[in-house]
Parts: sequence; structure tokens; C-alpha cells
Amino acid sequence: MTMSPSRWLPLTLAVALGGASLSAQAATSLRLSTLFAPDESGTQAAEAMAERVAERTEGEVTIDVYPASQLGDWTEVHAQLMQGAVDMAIQPLSTNVNPQMAIAWFPYLAPTYAAAREAYSADGYVAELVGDMIGEQNMALLGVYPAGMGGAGFAAEVPAAKDPNADQGLRIRVWPGGTTHRAMMERLGFEVATVPWAELYTSMQTGVVDGQIGGTAEMAMANFADITETWVQYNDHLELAWIVINQQSLERLSPEHQQVVRDVAQEITLERFDDVQAADQAQLDAMREAGIEVVTFSDEELAQFAEVVRQDVWPEIGDELGEEVMTRLEAAVAGE
Repeated sequence: MTMSPSRWLPLTLAVALGGASLSAQAATSLRLSTLFAPDESGTQAAEAMAERVAERTEGEVTIDVYPASQLGDWTEVHAQLMQGAVDMAIQPLSTNVNPQMAIAWFPYLAPTYAAAREAYSADGYVAELVGDMIGEQNMALLGVYPAGMGGAGFAAEVPAAKDPNADQGLRIRVWPGGTTHRAMMERLGFEVATVPWAELYTSMQTGVVDGQIGGTAEMAMANFADITETWVQYNDHLELAWIVINQQSLERLSPEHQQVVRDVAQEITLERFDDVQAADQAQLDAMREAGIEVVTFSDEELAQFAEVVRQDVWPEIGDELGEEVMTRLEAAVAGE
């Protein structure tokens, strides 16, 4: 039996439309949120990630980037990531959901750029710890975006900045809830006060506090350049954003495409580690040009600070992370 051309047409259309439907189903679009502004390097990294994933999956996986917290502030997005309402993010993760995320600013995990690169990239001990933590929150860790090493800015001279055992005679601000750095700065010879961010500039300007800790040189230059007399580059923590994905969003992808996403995220991580030391150095140079005294440390001096803090401060703040995480952490740094 033969079929007339008029009967071939509906069949041909049905096959064509069915193929198009399957193709549409194969394509996956992921929404990525970041708190970085559109012109900041963190958003540029997110966009580079989207471009590479689309190229290597031949357009079958696309990532739509939403900068400047368009999908909600980072604490809201954290909850949305757990639910799958947002697929991906490059941002901090909230201690409101899990107090153990205080590991992001736990002091002296990795005080040099080389140590940080090893600890935070794939299979590094910090990456493994955080991966396990957020796995319980229905998320997977893909990588990190390091913004820079942390330090402290002062509206005064620091009398013995390189001596971890000196009484500095200065009062420094830590952020509300900053238990880790309260204990650390007290051990390093400072008085400590809690001041809200909105009041910090005036508090430093009027002498309520002499300095602040909790950010990078870039942050200090952006907010306190005109009242900062001394910057101490403690390298106490790595300021960063986590590159994360909802677990179901990841599993919607084929195994090959999952690997592409993971590989690209690690590329972004390692490329930023290549750049971040130079970016920090540029900010320190800008400080010196602005007349700010900049105190930096050799690797040996940083190792001394790390030893003091790990020995004397970690036992005080270990509850922030819990016994199991602290045991793994101590074993990892002991093997350095």
C-alpha cells in the first residue's frame, strides 16, 4: 500500500515537531545569582562561566546570570538554593542555615596564597569540609571565587604589629556575631568592641574604636581610605564567595554536562587564584600612595601567627564548627 503525498505531510510534521520537542527538553537553562555588581570581577567571572559552559555543551546547558542580588539578598538566595528555586550562585553562605559556615572566616586556615589555593580548590581539605556541610543542605560545591586576603585597618599607629604576644593598647571592631575574630584579636593584644557596620566609619573617626577587621584591603580603600593610618595584612582569612549549585539542578544534567560545569567552575577558581595576589598587591600599593602605612608579613612570620592562633584561639572557637569538623581541620593542618 502506498501513501499519498497529502498523508505524508502530517506525519512528516509530527516527526519534525517531536524532534524539536526532544531537543528543547534536552536543553537546560540554569539561573545563577550573585551579589556582585554588574561591573565587578565576580560578575565577570560568572559570565565567563556561562559562556564556557554554553560553548562546551554546544548550547545544551545555558546559565543566565543575575548580578547585584536581583534574585534576593544572599541569605534569601541561600534558602532558594536549598529549595531549587535558584539553581546556582556565587556568594557567601549563611550561618543562619548552618552555623558551621563560619568556616569561611575561621582564622588562619590557610595564611598564604599557595596554601589557600590548595585548601580551597577541588579535593582541598576546606573544599571537602564545605562540600560535606552543604551536601546536607541539598547543594553541591563547585568552586570558590577568592576576593582577597583579610587584614585590619587602623586610624592610628599599631605599636607592635608583627609581635603576636604584644599588648597593642588599641581597641578594634569586630562584626556582630564575629566570635572567631573577637577571640583572635584579644589573643593578639587588642581590646575588642562590637560595632554595627553602619556606625563603623563614625566610630573610627571619633575614636570609639581604633580600627576594624573582617575585610580586604580593597574594602578598606573603598570605605575607610581617608581615616586609615595603618593597614596590617594579617592574612587571617580568605575573603571569598562560594560557587554552588542545587543538587537536583546538577542532577538534571547528563553526567557529561555535570562534568563540564564542575570543570569550568574549577577553571574560574584557579584563574582567580592566579590573579588575586596581584589584585591584593595593587590595593596595598594604592594604600602606600595614599600615605597609609602598610604592614606585611613574610611566610615565616605568617606561620608564627598561624601557630599562635591555632594553638591558643582554635580551642576557644571550635564550637563554631563542631567537634567532627574541628577534628578533620586539625588533622589537615597538622599534615601541612
